Amino acid sequence: MGVPKQCAVCFSMGDSGYKEIFADENRYISTIIAKYLWFEITESADRQSICTTCWGALNDFHDFYVGIEVLRKNENATVGEDAKKLEDLSEVTELKYSTEFLEVKVEPIDVNVETEYPDGPDGESSLPCAFVKCEDTEEPDPTAVSSDDDASPSTKSSSSSEASSQRRKGNTRGKKSEKHNHTVDEERKKSKAAAQKEEDDDLLRFYKRVVCEVCDNHRMMVGEPQIDYGTWRALLRHTKEVHRHDKIYVKCPLCDMKLRTKQTLLQHKEMHESPEKYRCELCGEIHQNMKDHMQNKHQERQFCCDVCGKKFPFKKRLTVHMKKMHVEKDITCDQCQKPFTKYTIEDHKRSVHTARFVCEHCPKTFNSRFRLRQHMEEHDESLRNSTAVPCSVCGQVMRDKYILARHIKLMHTVQPSVSCSTCGKTFKCKRNLWVHMKNVCLEPTRVYPCTICGKQFRRKNKLKEHMSTHTGKPLYMCSFCPETFRQDTHLYYHRKNAHYDQWLEMQQQRKEGVRFKLNELT
Repeated sequence: MGVPKQCAVCFSMGDSGYKEIFADENRYISTIIAKYLWFEITESADRQSICTTCWGALNDFHDFYVGIEVLRKNENATVGEDAKKLEDLSEVTELKYSTEFLEVKVEPIDVNVETEYPDGPDGESSLPCAFVKCEDTEEPDPTAVSSDDDASPSTKSSSSSEASSQRRKGNTRGKKSEKHNHTVDEERKKSKAAAQKEEDDDLLRFYKRVVCEVCDNHRMMVGEPQIDYGTWRALLRHTKEVHRHDKIYVKCPLCDMKLRTKQTLLQHKEMHESPEKYRCELCGEIHQNMKDHMQNKHQERQFCCDVCGKKFPFKKRLTVHMKKMHVEKDITCDQCQKPFTKYTIEDHKRSVHTARFVCEHCPKTFNSRFRLRQHMEEHDESLRNSTAVPCSVCGQVMRDKYILARHIKLMHTVQPSVSCSTCGKTFKCKRNLWVHMKNVCLEPTRVYPCTICGKQFRRKNKLKEHMSTHTGKPLYMCSFCPETFRQDTHLYYHRKNAHYDQWLEMQQQRKEGVRFKLNELT
């Protein structure tokens, strides 16, 4: 493996994919960096390099810049040539007015004809012959006085001057109105831009970061710096250009809720800042969409499944339930051999078999950032109580608010007891019944057989403990003495009976949010 190189632009490190900036064939790279970035890279004893990602972006922008520069120069040259041709043409085709005098030949008139038709043959008085003045391309003056008008010359001249003054006033008013409208549009645009900037600043101040989750996770895994886009519009532009879609969201820093439109971002921010406006009058809970909350919690569920009879408050949930629960599971996962429907197989692979987050202290991988944070508490004690919350009823400290909500629902909420339809055993909540059905009375979808005696187990951990009876090797060791055990229940009873004081202390620490792991033997 070669010596790792460091990019002089983004400071990323690697073994391959780097160009030496001051090599003989790459000396133009430093010029391009100095031209488009705000810093220069000087030649030193160390070999300065640039990664292919940074160089690709700079080179593409350089090609774009040069192309635009060439186009603009050609356009300016073309405009200059057209202007010169127009000027020459105007000199050639300039209108020149000339006055010519044409002589009209006069023929003698017969006396008899004049006597018989004193006013001419057509009954019109004859015009005296004279020289006629002709002007080429001369047009009649629209303001000239007609010979058929009855008004006096002074009246006509005054009326024409009034008309031209009114036209001038109309043109002036039109120009003023156009200028006023343009000013109003400019002010409206400025006010809209100012309001937009203030809105973006408020969102950024509350949500801290506006990032692309896809690129953010990828950059975190490869060790590259993360990118903050600052505004919703910039993030939307990025997803359309890079990912070819507009399905984006921003995560709330307080409750980790994913918000997918700018309107919901603003409403969610207001919900945290003014929670009393979003408090339910019936149960006191705070919800952003009160209509959906009322339909989900305080109204009768009207959408019922025809197969199992389960009811849902929304038709969309019933549709999802039918696709996931009552469609034939005819697709088998190629990694764990579990059956799934065509609607759930991709979700299963993404959530179970696709590890996107890697612990920096150990080789464990996780499918979500939330699971990684939970695991990081085992390596860093300062993170252990960062999200811990105590129960308001019994005082027991839970690791986070989600476990606290489940604890209150299971331990401090009165629920009607439920019975198993197979064996008749009674349980105080549906979750306990579900665990019982899964482990005892429900036909297993997957079993773990023992390769020695053929006995089958529903859980892999139970098979592991059973195998220790064949091998004779213990699995667990007590933390307070060297005694070993084959089952975790035996270890639990041993600590409670033989090390009661230490067991009480451990129980108290569990209530405060501290977690303990079994001391397993390898």
